[in-house]
Amino acid sequence: MRTAHPLAALGILTAALAVSASSSGAPSEPVGAEACAKGSVRAVVDDKRVCLKVGQRCKRSLDRRYHRYGFHCHSGRLIKKKPPLPPPRDVKVEVTGPPEVVFDWTTDRCDEPDIPDLPARAFRDADGKVQLISTHFVNRRFVGPDLGRVERDCAVVMDSGYNADPAAFDDREWIASTWTPDGTTIYALVHDEYQGDSHPGQCPSADYVKCWYNAITLAVSRDRGRSYVDAPPPKLVASIPYRYVPDNGPNGMMSPSNIVRHDGFFYALTRLNLGDRTFANCLIRTKNLADAGSWRAWSGGKRFDTSFVDPYGPNSNPGAHLCRGVSPSALRDLVPGTITYNSVARQWLLVGILAGGFHYSVSRDLVTWSYPRRFMSTEAPWTYECGDPDPAHYPALIDPSSTSRNFETSDGRGYVYYTQFHYDECRTTLDRDLVRVPVAIRP
Repeated sequence: MRTAHPLAALGILTAALAVSASSSGAPSEPVGAEACAKGSVRAVVDDKRVCLKVGQRCKRSLDRRYHRYGFHCHSGRLIKKKPPLPPPRDVKVEVTGPPEVVFDWTTDRCDEPDIPDLPARAFRDADGKVQLISTHFVNRRFVGPDLGRVERDCAVVMDSGYNADPAAFDDREWIASTWTPDGTTIYALVHDEYQGDSHPGQCPSADYVKCWYNAITLAVSRDRGRSYVDAPPPKLVASIPYRYVPDNGPNGMMSPSNIVRHDGFFYALTRLNLGDRTFANCLIRTKNLADAGSWRAWSGGKRFDTSFVDPYGPNSNPGAHLCRGVSPSALRDLVPGTITYNSVARQWLLVGILAGGFHYSVSRDLVTWSYPRRFMSTEAPWTYECGDPDPAHYPALIDPSSTSRNFETSDGRGYVYYTQFHYDECRTTLDRDLVRVPVAIRP
């Protein structure tokens, strides 16, 4: 047998590889094509030499080809393909310093019931000032040049309606969550609490907790946070599909987290309570903060199709309007405080309270959450027994360096704000301080 010359064999192999590469569909460099204009990318698409740029018409059927050059074609026009996000990381949240009093009820209060009674919320207004809200049902704010220098403003930004009709959803009202696009118009989720024990004939037991009926409603400020008013009816954002029943509580949707924006939607976690039978944290979302009725609750998978109804209106199928909790085994008993997108964890970071203290949990998608881990030990009001240390409540992580107008992001350092209770002879009082501790978030 005659052996081929080595150089001849090499030529045959080179030709074979060229044919193989051509038939594989791999893009070939548009050799000889004229240079593309600045901002364009040279490419071969559909066997044609082209220059690609953002906004250019494209064929959706060739989307995968455009991917090779850093573009998407989903709507008939080219858009830039985003680089893949870095993988999430596990983190530890640690307290790194002593507590600092932000509001001392003894010296700073405007009147007796002026107490921090929900987790703190913050935003930057159109004047460049920071407004901090942690308030009671006679709502006030803190204002200052930054989070470290806010002062109590005694002007009432929103009072409550004290309406004795539970169908009005207008009894005691707490500003619970805020979000503003521009610092002038501020949308607020309101913790709307019907207190049957304060209205004659509405609570035979005279027990506040048993006659507690709650919903989430909408209020709006259009003057940079100086005043808030209830949204025009229907102002109901989230509710249970059942009417008020005396001595059957606490019942309702309550204590929403802060609002965060993600993928074109606004999200919040809100607490579902059905007496002592059902507890859950429901994830709700909307595309339009101005429309109270547009919020929908997560209902499984990637679906958000559970609507909320006014239980005093047409309500033929109550069970269809009861929200479903996310990560029930992990979050069932946790009362949410704040959600931020954390740059160290590269995912969402939830801070809340469980028996034993303040805890945190992480999530990639706001639906599936890790089991909470404690980062600060403290007594909770509902586990307090005489002789225990005074309890604390309403933890909220706020990062002063957040570039978000609404402090929706956090990095490796921040503060956890909370309410420190001061008991007198083992009994709760109005003496409550707003306190913050520095924390670090580390991988």
